[in-house]
Amino acid sequence: MDEDISDACYGGNVGLITALIPPLDIDPERTLAAIVGPPVMYRFVIEELEKKGLGEEQIIVSLERQMRCGVGKCGHCTIEHLYCCSDGPVFWLKDVRALRGAL
Repeated sequence: MDEDISDACYGGNVGLITALIPPLDIDPERTLAAIVGPPVMYRFVIEELEKKGLGEEQIIVSLERQMRCGVGKCGHCTIEHLYCCSDGPVFWLKDVRALRGAL
């Protein structure tokens, strides 16, 4: 039952997301990017998007991590003055880039 079904149902790209960004033909004037995934990838994806001409006012990040109560009471999701659960969890990069522990 260990047959390889890697290409049986899906014919799209597979691999690191950072390898998929460079060949994209995007117009930075008309593009917004949303990043959702493991926090370790954010820095690398942001770097690739900025190489494509996107500024931090065009990049949205989801900081859903360590949320427990979801209403801003327990404090597990705080990043400096922000509560990810009640202030977000979706933020513009320009608003969180400088916060320690955000990215």
